[in-house]
Amino acid sequence: MVLIKDSRVLFNEAENDCVTNRRRVNREWSHRTVLINPSLWNYFYVLAMLVLMVASPALCNYATEENTMGINYGRVGDNLPTSSGAVKIISSLGITRVRLFDPDAATLLALGGSGLEVVIGMGNDAIPPLIDPAVADQWIVQHIVPYVPSTNITTILVGNELFTDTTRASIWLQLVPAMKNLHSSLLSRGLSIKLSTAAELNTLSWSYPPSKGVFRTDVAVPVLTPLFQFLNDTNSYFYINVYPYFGWRDDSAFIPLDYALFTRKTPFIVDGSHSYYNLMDAQLDAIAAAMERLGFGNVRLAISETGWPTVGAAGNVGADTTTNAKTYNTNLIRHILGRKGTPRRPGIFIPTFIFALFNENLKPGGVSEQNWGVLYPNGTEVYSLQWKGLDNNATSASPMVAPAIAPSLPVVATPPSPSPPSASALSPSPSSSSSVDSSSVVPGVGPSAGPLSNSATNRAVLGWFSVTLAIFAAFLIPCV
Repeated sequence: MVLIKDSRVLFNEAENDCVTNRRRVNREWSHRTVLINPSLWNYFYVLAMLVLMVASPALCNYATEENTMGINYGRVGDNLPTSSGAVKIISSLGITRVRLFDPDAATLLALGGSGLEVVIGMGNDAIPPLIDPAVADQWIVQHIVPYVPSTNITTILVGNELFTDTTRASIWLQLVPAMKNLHSSLLSRGLSIKLSTAAELNTLSWSYPPSKGVFRTDVAVPVLTPLFQFLNDTNSYFYINVYPYFGWRDDSAFIPLDYALFTRKTPFIVDGSHSYYNLMDAQLDAIAAAMERLGFGNVRLAISETGWPTVGAAGNVGADTTTNAKTYNTNLIRHILGRKGTPRRPGIFIPTFIFALFNENLKPGGVSEQNWGVLYPNGTEVYSLQWKGLDNNATSASPMVAPAIAPSLPVVATPPSPSPPSASALSPSPSSSSSVDSSSVVPGVGPSAGPLSNSATNRAVLGWFSVTLAIFAAFLIPCV
């Protein structure tokens, strides 16, 4: 975890998604009455089914997701439970996803049969050798093959906050080749494990307002473009470590505490048509906008780390308290499990891993770094959380959950209903061989005309479309 000093790199994220491709067909031309030639029924039905078959693979790039939270399980302490004890604790909390920072054998064995989804990390120094396909294959043989399928390993994160250290830029260029070698090894063994990396907010050179998000020039084209292409090709997520706490801590004169804690009732930022009630959404949307500029707005985001410490750094007092840590994580869970997405990418689920499971007394960086856990080393709660998003009774001076982003930004992205077609659009063109006869159009069509005719013809056509749309929805709803 890196403390980001540039407070203007606070507003970060990026994401378009299959949800934005899903459209509710609710066109009610109440002021026009049209009878459609029955000979067009099959044409409409076949056309709709062809659209379904072509569109659904592109829209369903990501597997059906379970709305549950994840946790970061670090082991930098001398007083922590055993791996098997930690796994039992995680399962008892109702958490279903766990992220490890390394492929520790004892922990992977302990996770066997637990049903937990496991994300495995590796250090940045492990990347250079993996550009050799044989070494990458051996890594899979040693760290993955012995544990699957008993241990449900879903993702390998290659490196953590790699782009923070500019003195090691040579490793940046080795990231994607290493990931490709690991991917080839997994495929050769029939394993459908995803690969990604855990990046950081300072990959951005500009982040305010969120729509102006731009990646640093030293990583945008040489590193991130091939990375996003790989993630797109393999339907994987771009993982980001997102810490509103550091944004508030480093620039509290500008960043209100309620904006960082998800408790603000009015927008702090209005960026075009998007209103931002919390800092995390702004951070994610700055990343999303930057991704769109590189042509990869369809790659989904996941949050590999986020949280709030219960003890502040030396000389920094005010919001580093158990109360605020509970408030942040409570509202985070509600926000994520409510599938609110972000203003730029509304209505989607963002896989999220809270940092961290335990307070870790050997972590470098001082007392604050050692107190991010939701549990003490003995397994008791530092503060209580309802991991399924139920009421946590968090304490906050202002309401804990921000209101809906805006009436115009619903939870599921639904475009406005189209305007009624013009008369020329309803009338067939003179050259159309299958056009509707003028007698099929009820005289007097205009703004004062009534709703659709009750004729058997229209009922049949609407029936065909209803069936088609139901099938279409059945295919697309799992994508959300």
